[in-house]
Amino acid sequence: MATFKVSDGIDNYIDKLQTMAAQTEGIIKKSAWEGARIVMDAVKAEAQTIPTHGSTKGSTDVIDGLTPTQKAGVIASLGIAHFRQDGNFLNVKIGSDGYNTVYTKKYPKGQPNAMLIRSLESGTSFRNPYPFVSRAVSKTRVKSIEAMRKQCDEEIKKIMQT
Repeated sequence: MATFKVSDGIDNYIDKLQTMAAQTEGIIKKSAWEGARIVMDAVKAEAQTIPTHGSTKGSTDVIDGLTPTQKAGVIASLGIAHFRQDGNFLNVKIGSDGYNTVYTKKYPKGQPNAMLIRSLESGTSFRNPYPFVSRAVSKTRVKSIEAMRKQCDEEIKKIMQT
């Protein structure tokens, strides 16, 4: 009959696995944040390419882009939201928050930046579509996933090598 001699090595390995299990949520958050950061950087870079135009007050023509003030407000408002737990899923959102400094009768606090981004993404009856967010997300999908994998591997390596 075969016998096995178990040394302290297996106990050390089990301790590291238990440490990793306890830190799983933190590892996942760091990894997801890294992926979101890459996508956010790409969205901000694409936002710089939004075409601008002067005031179109009184014009009935279809326009491209935003005014320089609207564009500056959109770029300044872009960011990454806090993590949200949804059952077994950890979600992070990239988007826009707040209002720009274009005040109108309809928007006395300023125009909502999220509304402007939606109007650019899909277009409206008076604005041609300019889907800069969709373009940035699709360009960085693979790079973002790779960055998340790399971050996760680094965090696991830190735990297993201590």
